[in-house]
Amino acid sequence: MKKTDEQDSLHPARIPVPGEAQTPEEQRASSSSIRTDAETMFFRTETERVEAHRACLVIIRGARLGARIVPGDQPLVIGRTTEADFQISARSISRHHCTIFHDNGDVWIRDLGSTNKTYVNDKPVTRHRLRDGDHVRISQTVMKFIGEDNIEAGYHSELHENTVRDALTGLYNRRHLTGILESETARCLRQPGRNLSLVIMDIDFFKEINDTFGHLAGDAVLKQVARLATERIREADTLARIGGEEFAALLPDTDIQGAFRLAESIRQDIEGAGFRVDNQTRQITISAGAAQWDGIMKNSNDLIRAADENLYRAKSGGRNRVCLDETD
Repeated sequence: MKKTDEQDSLHPARIPVPGEAQTPEEQRASSSSIRTDAETMFFRTETERVEAHRACLVIIRGARLGARIVPGDQPLVIGRTTEADFQISARSISRHHCTIFHDNGDVWIRDLGSTNKTYVNDKPVTRHRLRDGDHVRISQTVMKFIGEDNIEAGYHSELHENTVRDALTGLYNRRHLTGILESETARCLRQPGRNLSLVIMDIDFFKEINDTFGHLAGDAVLKQVARLATERIREADTLARIGGEEFAALLPDTDIQGAFRLAESIRQDIEGAGFRVDNQTRQITISAGAAQWDGIMKNSNDLIRAADENLYRAKSGGRNRVCLDETD
């Protein structure tokens, strides 16, 4: 991603009306927050709190160590291809290796004719009902099945949260956003015409705040920006802090106009909010670039590049604005 003169070095139910942001009242009605210490707030929706205690598979050895697979209402495919719901990029794993699904309240695993087979407790299986504590092996990757009544389900959920969240703001981190982005762009490649948009936002003149008032003041600004942006984000979206003062919102099933409306609502909320910096109320603004997946793009980097170029235009064009493309 491009760096402006202000940036620190970077570290990279569906909603009924696609592209329409929830009001703050609607968002607050469907979410709550968990304070992990005196300074950090993690935003958690009702869905996330329920999911924390669902049955899950946790990778305990091999690729994607520590990742969780939470079976949903639809069958979930594990395999090597980008089309898989959960991808493990190892040549010894078949393109569509196995599937996890619910049947009569139980979680089952079924081999999909893989070359190297699917094993449960070191025995090859074709179809098997998973029980708490079962070990599932797919080539060199080993997963442990944890039933929803097992206290470990919540424990592993919290461990997973710690690996995907930004410690300061409680938002998702760049690593998590990148994984979701790759999955969503893979779906776009499989389903031409599917809408997907990305917004990248940057706090204007943030370096001046750090240099003048110190990093504690800068941290307070980052946390307030995160809270304001969170109020506009839908449950289906992914909001992340991807750099020092840079944030990104991934918006499935959203066209460019929907992305613009959401980014503009966040920009206006931040511009209109009072930020307490060094016992003074100061105005903070952001610049944003938005881009939509199109048929010419080949991978997630193309979408990032397009949004980043529009962010650069917003910065060079005077800041405190949202840019879409050369014709906006």
